[in-house]
Amino acid sequence: MTGELSTSERAFDGIVEVRISLDVDGERVPGVLFMAEGLDEPSPLVFIQHPATSSKDDFFVRDPSMLWCRRGWICAGFDAPYHGDRDDHDPMSVFQGERREQVVAQFGRELSCLADALIDAYPVDPGRLGYVGYSMGSMLGVPAVARDGRFKAAAFCLVGEGGMVGPADGDESVIPLLERVAVRIVGKESDELIPKARTESLYNALPGEKDIVWLPGGHYTIGPDVIDAAGSWMAAKLG
Repeated sequence: MTGELSTSERAFDGIVEVRISLDVDGERVPGVLFMAEGLDEPSPLVFIQHPATSSKDDFFVRDPSMLWCRRGWICAGFDAPYHGDRDDHDPMSVFQGERREQVVAQFGRELSCLADALIDAYPVDPGRLGYVGYSMGSMLGVPAVARDGRFKAAAFCLVGEGGMVGPADGDESVIPLLERVAVRIVGKESDELIPKARTESLYNALPGEKDIVWLPGGHYTIGPDVIDAAGSWMAAKLG
């Protein structure tokens, strides 16, 4: 069950920042949205999702949102379960075996409900939905985007098969559901958390339009190069 979208906004430097909150299945989902002041034409909506132990208010989300909204996009992010301003805050618990499946399903439901609410409330072109995730934001994003079925483009950064993503192939894989999504995988050459073979396995299993970019550095160096790789893919696919 989904409640009403709650919003509080402020304008600065030609940008509107909207603090959003939506009740989904009895849990409050806090988020943030950025758009250009005065925007009134149907525009892409890009979700940008943070890594583990981070939040919607970290620079991974805020900085690209404020940059990309000047392109005419609406950019949004929300706190993943047990992160940020959630009522139950316990970030590392999402990786516990007994909780992992619940978190994956919960995140997917919340992403779809927030997309519905934002499409209804703002000038969103529902044919131009995008998703950018970093690390855990991609681990949760792969199954969520796959099951939602409406996203046109995605940039999954610092991720591979297994864990929250699930297997790359077989009856339990969600990867075939990404057939209509243009996907860019962004990997790190010296990733100490995600083995290169797992990233390549995920990429090779993607059924539709796809691209892979390898950048220097380790898993925890999420800088402008990663953000630029994601942003250029969104620009090429969403306009």
